[in-house]
Amino acid sequence: MKKINSTDIDLGLEIALTVSAYRAAGQKTLKIHGLQDITREQIGILLILSLKDGLYQTQIANILGKDRPNITRMIDILETKGFIKREKDDSNRRILKVYLTSKGKEKVDFAKPLKERMSVAQYKGMSDEEILTLVSLLRKVRKNIEEEYDINL
Repeated sequence: MKKINSTDIDLGLEIALTVSAYRAAGQKTLKIHGLQDITREQIGILLILSLKDGLYQTQIANILGKDRPNITRMIDILETKGFIKREKDDSNRRILKVYLTSKGKEKVDFAKPLKERMSVAQYKGMSDEEILTLVSLLRKVRKNIEEEYDINL
């Protein structure tokens, strides 16, 4: 079996195209289900907070791979719409933590089945073993890049 030369396959391009398809499908799903009042990125913030409420804006930015000004703008919009609230951290009053409001939790409850549908679609035709292998390999790629470039996501 011939060894694959790392320059034969553009993994970055494959990942970028996959992320683009994922984003387009997410935005289309929101539009189909009447969620014009929120963007895919904003739903992403709410879904992250539904898993771990009380994150710092910087943590949310790192998870989503967005810069802080972008996240701040999205959080401002979500707060104005009443989906989230910001509270000062007890240990450092200069830092704000972000929490879901009851209205935000309702939006997450509505969006979760849509996310589950996306999960079913993305793994279609794959065995459990293939899914676990894919996730394991992507984590390994991310870890390699983080170590090589001293990045901590």
